[in-house]
Amino acid sequence: MGQYSKAKPLILESLKIRAKVLGNQHPDHAIINYNLSLLYTATNRPKKALKLMQESAEIDLKTIAQIFSISTDNQRLTYFQENYYKLELFLSLVFQNFPNTPEAIQSAYDLILRRKAIATETAILQKIALLSEQYTHLAPKLEQWRQVRQQLAKHFFDIPTPEQLPYYQQELASLEQQAETLEQELNISELNLQKELQNADFQTIALELPQGTTLIEFVRFNNCNFKAIRANGDAQYLPPRYLAFILPAQAPKQLKMIDLGEANLIDQQVRKFRMLVENGRGLAFNEIFSEDDISPKIELRKLIFDQLKPYLTKDLIICPDGELNCLPFEVLPTDEGGYLMDEYQFNFLNVGRDILRFKAQIPARVTKPLVIANPDYNLAQATVSQPLSTDEIDKKFTFTPSLRDLASSRQGQIFSSLPGTEIEGEKIAKLLGVKAITEAKALKPLVSRTQKSPYILHISTHGYFLGDIIPNLETINQNFLLSNLSASERLHLGGMQNPLLRSGLAFAGVNTMLNGGILPEEAEDGLLTALDVQSIDLAGTELVITSACETALGDIHTGETVIGLRRSFIQAGAKTVIMSLWKVDDVATTILMEHFYNYLLQAKLSKAEALRKAKYDVRNLTIGQMRSQWLTEEAIQWVEKRSKDVVQHLRQLSQKPDSERVYGHPKYWAAFICLGNPAPLKEFKTT
Repeated sequence: MGQYSKAKPLILESLKIRAKVLGNQHPDHAIINYNLSLLYTATNRPKKALKLMQESAEIDLKTIAQIFSISTDNQRLTYFQENYYKLELFLSLVFQNFPNTPEAIQSAYDLILRRKAIATETAILQKIALLSEQYTHLAPKLEQWRQVRQQLAKHFFDIPTPEQLPYYQQELASLEQQAETLEQELNISELNLQKELQNADFQTIALELPQGTTLIEFVRFNNCNFKAIRANGDAQYLPPRYLAFILPAQAPKQLKMIDLGEANLIDQQVRKFRMLVENGRGLAFNEIFSEDDISPKIELRKLIFDQLKPYLTKDLIICPDGELNCLPFEVLPTDEGGYLMDEYQFNFLNVGRDILRFKAQIPARVTKPLVIANPDYNLAQATVSQPLSTDEIDKKFTFTPSLRDLASSRQGQIFSSLPGTEIEGEKIAKLLGVKAITEAKALKPLVSRTQKSPYILHISTHGYFLGDIIPNLETINQNFLLSNLSASERLHLGGMQNPLLRSGLAFAGVNTMLNGGILPEEAEDGLLTALDVQSIDLAGTELVITSACETALGDIHTGETVIGLRRSFIQAGAKTVIMSLWKVDDVATTILMEHFYNYLLQAKLSKAEALRKAKYDVRNLTIGQMRSQWLTEEAIQWVEKRSKDVVQHLRQLSQKPDSERVYGHPKYWAAFICLGNPAPLKEFKTT
C-alpha cells in the first residue's frame, strides 16, 4: 500500500535476524537486501539502494558459481531466466538515477560482464576442463553422455502408435533422466566460475581490446517502476528498453552508457528489416533483385546506431542482445546511399567477456579440414518407397503456407535436393586441400561422432529454424493418434518437445527418417540438431561454417544469446563460427565462400576481414567479371554435371550486359555473420 515508513523497520529487523542465523553471505540475505533497496529507491534514496544492490550482486555471484558447478545446461538456463530480474533491477536503478555517473555505469557494466551468457560460459569452461589431462578418466562417461543425447534426439522424432505410446513415454523419460544424471556427473565441481567471472571487469576488457577497437555491449532489460504500488494497480515495469555500453580499447575510464529507447519499437523494426531481405536457399531464376527493391532503413539505423557514432572507431566489436542478435548491422544504410560496412568493420561476440578466452590454450586432437555438401536427403535402405501422388501430398501437408514454405519440392520431402551446394563444396575442398564428402556419404556421424576436431568444419546443406513457424496443432494431434504424421509434422513435434531440436542441419537420409522410413545404420537419423552439437568435441576447431539457411537463428533468450546452433557450436568448442541470418542463394553463396577462403588462406587475413572483403566482392561483382570463371562454356559444362538448375541460372546470367551487378542487393551477401575470435587462422598441425 506504499506504507514505506512502516515497512522499513520490519525489513531491517528481518535482515538482522537472517544475518545472525544464516550469515551475511546467504542468498536469503541478498534477497532482503534487494527488498530494502527497492524501498530506498521508492523513497528517493538511490545511493543507499545502489550500495545494497552491489552487495547483493556479490552474494549472488557466489551462489551462481556453486549452483552452476553441479547443474545441467538446461537447469542453468532456467535459473538464469528466473533470476534475470535482479540484473534488470540494477540496470533500472542506474538508468533512472545515475545515467551520467561514471562509477555507477562502471558497476552496471561489470555486473553485465558477470551475468550475460554465463550459462554458455559455464558449459565452455566445463568442456575445457574435461579435455585436460587431469580428467581423462571421465572420457568413457563423456562418450556415454554423447550417445544417450543422440538416442534422445532421435527418439523425439520416433513417433509411436497409440498402443506403443505408454512404453514410448516411459523410454523417453528414462533417456532424459540418464542424460541429465550423466551431465551432472561430468560437472567439474572444482571449476572456479566465481574467479573467472570476477576477473571479467570493464578495465580488464578494455586493456585486452586490440588497439583502435571499440566494443559495443547491447543490453535489453525490463525497466522497473520503483514507485509502483501494486494495491493501486500500478504496473510493476515500464516498457522495456535497450542500453548500449561503449568501451574503447585501452581507455576504460571512457566507458559510456547510452539509452537507445524502448525495446519493442526497435525489435519490431529489426524483424521488419530481416523480412525484407530473406530468400530461399536455392535459385529463384526470375528474382534477381535490384538494390531499389528494399527501401533504406534509415529509421532503424537512427534508433540503434546514430547516437553511438561520436564514440566509435572504425573497428567495432558488437555484443548484441534480444532481437539485435539477428540484425546484420553492417547493411544498415547510410545517408549517402551506402552501408555501414563502408565505414566500419564489424566483429561479433556473445558478451565482451569472451575476449578474455581468446588467449586460452585448449588441449585438443586436431585433424584435417572436413567439407560436407549436397547430402542425399532421401537415402534409405535398399527398399525404396514409391513417390507420393498429388492427393497423398495434399493429405500429408495439411499446414499453413508458412510451414509448406519449409519444403521446396513438397514431394513428401521436407528437404529438397541442393546440387548447387556440391559445386560450393568441391571448390572449397580444393582450396583446403581435401576432398568434399557428398551425397550418400554425407552422413551425420562424420560430425556427431568425430574423434578429433576438424581444423575447419564446412557444411553446405539445408539448415532449418522452426521458431517462427506455427503448425496446425489440431491436425498434429489427430495425425498423432492415427500414427500418420507427415515429415513436417514429425519435425515440428520434435521441436515442440525440446527447443534445441528447433534448429539443425540436414544430412543424408533425413527425409527418410522424417517420413518414418528406415535408414542405413551408419546414417543415424540424418538430422544434426543443436542438441546433438552440444555434445560434440570441437575444442581444436578454428572455424565452423554452416553454409545453410538460418543457422544463426534460434530461440532468443534475453541476456543468454540465441539458443540454437550458434550457441551449441560455441559450446562444443569452436573458436569461430560463421552462420547465416536468413535463407541464402546458391551461386552467390558459392562465390562468397570461395573468395572468403582465398582471403583467409592466401592473403592470411583475419576471419572477420576475409568475410567482409568477400562480401564486398559479391556486392560489386559484375557479369563481365563472372565471364572468365563462371560463364565460359567449359565452366558451364562442369557445372552441368552437378546441377542443371544452376546451369540454367548461369546461362541466363550470360545474356546480361557486362556492367550489371546481379548480386548487389544485400540479401545475396549479407546473411553471414562472424561470431567469436575474428583473428587469422592458426597454423594447422595434426595431432
